[in-house]
Amino acid sequence: MTGAVRRAAGAAVLVAVLTGTALAEGGEILAASTAHARTLPDGAPPDPAEMAPPQVEPAAGPDPAVFLFGNPEDVPVIHLDATAIDSIGRAISDSNLALIDRIDEAFRAGHYGDPSSREAKDAARAGLIYNAHVAFDFVSGITLQDRAIYSTSEADLREAFTRSFRNPGIYPIMNLLEARAGFGRYCLAFEVEDPEKREILVSGEKMRCWTEDVQFDDGMRRVVNIDMKTFSNDRVHVVYEAMSCGRMEALETEMDGWPVRVVTMEGLEGQYVRKFGFHKPEAVVLWKSASGGGLDPPPAEHRYLGSAIWFPHLKLELPWFLPSIGFHDLRKFDFPEPVLTTVAMESVRERDLEWLDLKKDQRFADWEGDGEVPQFVSERFPDR
Repeated sequence: MTGAVRRAAGAAVLVAVLTGTALAEGGEILAASTAHARTLPDGAPPDPAEMAPPQVEPAAGPDPAVFLFGNPEDVPVIHLDATAIDSIGRAISDSNLALIDRIDEAFRAGHYGDPSSREAKDAARAGLIYNAHVAFDFVSGITLQDRAIYSTSEADLREAFTRSFRNPGIYPIMNLLEARAGFGRYCLAFEVEDPEKREILVSGEKMRCWTEDVQFDDGMRRVVNIDMKTFSNDRVHVVYEAMSCGRMEALETEMDGWPVRVVTMEGLEGQYVRKFGFHKPEAVVLWKSASGGGLDPPPAEHRYLGSAIWFPHLKLELPWFLPSIGFHDLRKFDFPEPVLTTVAMESVRERDLEWLDLKKDQRFADWEGDGEVPQFVSERFPDR
């Protein structure tokens, strides 16, 4: 049964809530973002560890593009350059690698039961799943804080995505002129005029992009197409207008008395998916049960972990010999995996841990998700 819902507040608080880490540790990870930051206008970046709860409602106030790029309240803009991105990623990777070490030690000591049993191996793996840091934890942290606007670009992210980190995510970095986030809002500005087709490698997989004119109901608009590999190893064709924005909210609910954290991205504008038609998502949602404390996962009956994208009124335009299908759809995708550098990932692979299976594509086995969709999520984003 779903309990009361309330907003989770503050960047450091949010990271702590989502990852199960101490508040100070969440602050330290966020603080790494300012170590090599350039602040616009001039001035010292705020200390993320001391960030107060947000003073604005995520769904209230100016349009995300107006607020983040127009900056009517003249808040500090902190640019995360390539060095800052690398510093943040390595801090998170080091934290995850240390967690793997602690879980492995506990596993071999019998903390999860007989190390030769399937139950112990499953419990150790779940301990990692529910306590590790993923990149989205950091992204949501800087989006929901209310002290500054954070900024980055493809030029700043390219090294991390193509060389330093394994499978960093399904983030559309190609042709990304600038991404800004903060105060419950995020906005991506894309290059849509350059006709040159481009291709890069992300974790050994091709990510391609090209621009074109597309006819919408209200007229012709220029877009960038990005074809990329997803967490689940499928390819997805996403389309972005010159400006793509949305709002983010963090909530706490429960299932059968166990706390579940939910992060939603809603009010999505300027982004689409092409597959058997041209579809506009209305929301993206991620959920995760609170850990069991220490190195433990939640009890097996309280494990809820997943992510999904919501396409209301989805209609698949199938080949002429098949009827088109129309329905509401909450489409699940694999939950993001922990941040690890490529070097850290290889060190884990070389250890050949009994409880953690690695696939050839650098992904962990059995990481798709856990449990059913929480009642709160299915009610807010109905799948009909």
